[in-house]
Amino acid sequence: MAESREGTLWGPVDAVGRAVIDTLVYLVDLTVFIIHALSDWRGAFNRAAYNAIISQIIFTGIDALPAISILALAVGASITSQLILLVQAFGTDADVIRMITHLVGLELSPLLAAIIVIGRSGSAITVDLGNMKLHREVEGLELLGIDIRDFFIRPRLAGVVISQLMLSVYFAVIAIVSGVLFSAVFSSASYFRYLVAIPLAFDPMQLIGFVVKDLLFGLIIGASGCFHALQVSTSPTEVPQQTQRAIVNSLMLIFIIDGLVALATR
Repeated sequence: MAESREGTLWGPVDAVGRAVIDTLVYLVDLTVFIIHALSDWRGAFNRAAYNAIISQIIFTGIDALPAISILALAVGASITSQLILLVQAFGTDADVIRMITHLVGLELSPLLAAIIVIGRSGSAITVDLGNMKLHREVEGLELLGIDIRDFFIRPRLAGVVISQLMLSVYFAVIAIVSGVLFSAVFSSASYFRYLVAIPLAFDPMQLIGFVVKDLLFGLIIGASGCFHALQVSTSPTEVPQQTQRAIVNSLMLIFIIDGLVALATR
């Protein structure tokens, strides 16, 4: 009876400990995967890799513009414009500008853009590369002496990183400008003054943090998709399972990175 009670008592502790260990092992494996992928780019500068990067940018960045535009307009109408009206009622122009630049420009834009990229491209990368691994196409290329890092991984990482930064900047511009326009049209034309003041209010260190955050987001999204795709072995059911893991882990990691960067740039 005592042994049974002791086992019941330590059961949750054991589960938490295993979860922590599994998380740490995953982070180490993903970090090693990223380091190996970024270790040598000499073979990546060729026509095939260049075309793969352009294709990834088109799919991840250009094709996502309609979804990003709609979401940014919604944020502009529902958040930016409301912030202008609320903060203006209790604060000064400087408070309004600081709130919009920090919350909408530097925080929401990278985060929401990354969520769109994860949903569209992170999942697509895992499914595409996972099916190739399942059908042994990756193994066939390796037998031919082709480095899959040059052929598959690095172009996807580069394309996702560039696209994430591009979409985040685009999202910030649309969300801020549309919010100011909505406020000016439906409340007071005097709010047009924010269109000039807000771009001048961004601090250089904040912009550096913004760029670093987007680069990390893109790297995590692309690397997580490729990493989980290469975990597929023999069963077709592994592809959706690894896709789900890639999406969930990418979401958790970008939120963690977002919090760490926010603390570092205060």
